[in-house]
Amino acid sequence: MTFGEIETFLAGFYRRNRETWEQTRILGYIIAQANSTKKLKQTDIIRFPWDSEDIEIKDTSVSDEDMKRLREMAKQIEKTL
Repeated sequence: MTFGEIETFLAGFYRRNRETWEQTRILGYIIAQANSTKKLKQTDIIRFPWDSEDIEIKDTSVSDEDMKRLREMAKQIEKTL
């Protein structure tokens, strides 16, 4: 396994774990809101490190030059295999 594959695996594992914690928070929120007269937010129940993350949208478009360069790299790799 390469370092890139390990990084991808850990990111996926972290994301899966995050979804589980989000479900736990939602259940806690529902229970707390049903037994409270105050208007609560989900972050009032449990705070997670990703609640304070700034979400930025990254540009994922690929230019024509990048496509040409990547095709050439793929052809070189194909020749070596």
